[in-house]
Amino acid sequence: MARALSFGVVGCVGCLAFVVLIGLHSAVLAATRQPHYYAHDTVEDAHGVIAPWYQEQNGVVDLRVRVAAEFLKRYPWAEPPEALVAGLHYLFNPMAQVGDGGEITVLPANEWMNGDLGQRFRYLTESIPRYYRYSGDPSLLPHLRIAADYVLAGYQTPPDHSWRSFLICVPTAGKAYGASASGGFIQLDLSAGMGLGMIHAYQLFGDRRYLEAAQHWGDLFAAECNLEPGQPPWGRYANPEAVPWGTSPTGNLQTGGVASVMLFLDELVRLGYTGDDGAILRARDAGREYLAHTLLPRWSVWDTWGRHYWDWEHPVHGVVTQGWVAQYVMDHPEAFPGWQHDLRNILSLYLHHASVSPLSNGDVYSGAWAVPEGSSCCGRSLDNPSLLMSRYLARYAAQADSPWAREVVRRMMILGLYDFRETGVVEDNIDGGQIIATTWSEIVGMAPLQWALEFTEWLPEIGAPSRENHLVRSAGTVTHIEYGKGRVEYQLFDAPGNGVDVLRLAFRPRAVRADGQRLRVRKDLSQDGYMLRGLPDGDWLVSIRHDGRTRVVVTGRDPQQVADEAALRYEGPWKALGDPRDLGGSIRAADAPGAAASCAFEGNQARLIGRVDPSGGLADVYLDGAKQLVGIDFWSPTPRHQQVLYYRNGLPNGPHELRIVARGQCNPRATGTRLFVDAVQFSQATGQHDFGSGGGPTDAQRLIFGYTAREPYIDSVGNAWLPATECVVRSGNHTDPVALAWQTKPVEHPITGTPDPELYRYGLHAPAFWVNFTVGPGNYAVKLRLAETREATDPTRTPITVAINGMDVATNLDVAERAGGMYRALDLLFEGIQPQRGIIEVRLTAAPGGEALAQAVEVLP
Repeated sequence: MARALSFGVVGCVGCLAFVVLIGLHSAVLAATRQPHYYAHDTVEDAHGVIAPWYQEQNGVVDLRVRVAAEFLKRYPWAEPPEALVAGLHYLFNPMAQVGDGGEITVLPANEWMNGDLGQRFRYLTESIPRYYRYSGDPSLLPHLRIAADYVLAGYQTPPDHSWRSFLICVPTAGKAYGASASGGFIQLDLSAGMGLGMIHAYQLFGDRRYLEAAQHWGDLFAAECNLEPGQPPWGRYANPEAVPWGTSPTGNLQTGGVASVMLFLDELVRLGYTGDDGAILRARDAGREYLAHTLLPRWSVWDTWGRHYWDWEHPVHGVVTQGWVAQYVMDHPEAFPGWQHDLRNILSLYLHHASVSPLSNGDVYSGAWAVPEGSSCCGRSLDNPSLLMSRYLARYAAQADSPWAREVVRRMMILGLYDFRETGVVEDNIDGGQIIATTWSEIVGMAPLQWALEFTEWLPEIGAPSRENHLVRSAGTVTHIEYGKGRVEYQLFDAPGNGVDVLRLAFRPRAVRADGQRLRVRKDLSQDGYMLRGLPDGDWLVSIRHDGRTRVVVTGRDPQQVADEAALRYEGPWKALGDPRDLGGSIRAADAPGAAASCAFEGNQARLIGRVDPSGGLADVYLDGAKQLVGIDFWSPTPRHQQVLYYRNGLPNGPHELRIVARGQCNPRATGTRLFVDAVQFSQATGQHDFGSGGGPTDAQRLIFGYTAREPYIDSVGNAWLPATECVVRSGNHTDPVALAWQTKPVEHPITGTPDPELYRYGLHAPAFWVNFTVGPGNYAVKLRLAETREATDPTRTPITVAINGMDVATNLDVAERAGGMYRALDLLFEGIQPQRGIIEVRLTAAPGGEALAQAVEVLP
């Protein structure tokens, strides 16, 4: 390690400070750079921070959406008697492999793996409605309806059960593809998630069976709720005796999973259903009370945000549970006055809790955090939790207006999306290759579909594609959407008050109408209207408020072009059909094998517009003569017109040909083999996709080690200090670094030599630890706050080394000697520091056999 360039003493009021001037270019880099991450070679921006491997105009987030959706669309079907109902294999079985060419091999599923049902159903019902809203592609909607019917038909308890006709969400005793059997787990956070999914199915399809089932499940939650303050309103299970760990002292403990139950109950309440004499309201309020007054005060405890995964007790901080909590709190910020601090603490603490294992090496890579699913899982499989966490951090960044969160999540998403290839293959080992992605279809399909779309909801200027039109967020469930030339028209199930829809468009709207009434452009959305924000590539972000009005039409001059069906070239027998709901009032249909329709176009993107209905059949797709991995299924249980049935973007801007060919076949639920072609949309509009390079916080960041208060500490001059959570302690696989390394009980002995003794009364102690500050480009100073609070006879008290961005800046440091005694503040100031790959890493290492100890640290611009 290099030694400090210079070292001197600078006086300050009430403390002893040492100053080190650091060279602007260190020879040793701190934020690890590997030449290859997951499935791709590394690309970095001008600041050495991770950049997308995929550089086309639509961006890597949009590419991930298409690849995930195409994986689900090309899945093979299962039929009775193999399956209880006809449906795609992934609806019944989570196990599959993707070959190098994109071929899907469905693997046998044993009884234990059937326990994934509840988790899988939630992913489906969260991701598929978002995909339809975003793309206008209805092909996955029928899959969701099949899944809802399958759950109702085979996965509820019998009438004599204590929770009668309730969801068996972890059916480990049932056979995949068939009905459940007695002995499965009824895990209540997952059951609630399935209930919320059933409400989404009702909102999409209008089938009251789905709503009535959800209402009944809500009544059971209310009837079984413990209303005693300070106690969990529900256990983790309705049948803990059926769970291997369920009857242990903590096996039935419900912690942060209570937020999942509240999300479900709140949606019932929002729809006007409050149960018998308001029982659901009382149950919801008990859950809210438990979260606010029992769980949030113990935010740093290991299992407060755990106990979720269905296949083990999971008494550790988990990425999913903390996400539900974040979602619920941001849904109701008025009920959680300190929500910005609470969520920053919880979400960033996950980085600390999950990076303890040397096996995973969870840390910062090319400026981006990458950590495993938890303290004891999955080796160097670091993609999945980073992507999952991005959906919550993106919303936090937008809702809290946090430059820190925005930059952390931007980098995490970019690095996490190095994990896939366009064939659908996922390499989840950060060093390349597969660990858990070998068999889990969720990791290839519905999970990344959900994560990418939720990220885009809140940061569309980063996630949504350039020079296209997309509805990325809506106040209610979108039941129908049409993307036309210069027109986006959509229908919502409902439009709750204060809700906002967000679109990213390739044109500036000339008019926005809700239920036929023209809305006004406004500077804020304190009332109905819309706001505009121009982007550098020529796109526009449009935010619309339209309380109570459910049909929205946005129009303007669009660079997109359209070829109606008459302009296409046809081979084989096609018929012209008239219907005012189709574009121009007409459409072409064919069902003979080999019948083809082609369109030559100039541009970088294309969309086939058509109709789906019960008689729809299957077609292959060719782009520039190459057969595509996924074809088109024109089937839908109910007709839908002017839908996006196939799209490709990110193409070289130039001449292309799109061609579809009828197979003369259909899926097992369709009544015919017909194709319905309405138009082809295409565009030559170009723009550089902006992934936000050069961002990040440039103001002061101040952290206290070992500090567990929810609110920041305000020092004597008014500066706010936060708990130090963005740090790494390799305390070992399946260990709790807070319990092992945090000094959370304040030192009782007076601290002298400082006007802020509180800063020095907590601490972090370990043989080595480091804190990663995410920062924007610039010049910084680091001030380390230290005090020796251990007796001289303590064997852990040895000299320490301080390194910043890989350069030793203090060696053989005896804090008590430098400070002039025990319990005396010592401030070390290091100036002239530039980030390495967007990170300022401050690392403390003890001499062999000892432990480094630090109390606080700040980065100053």
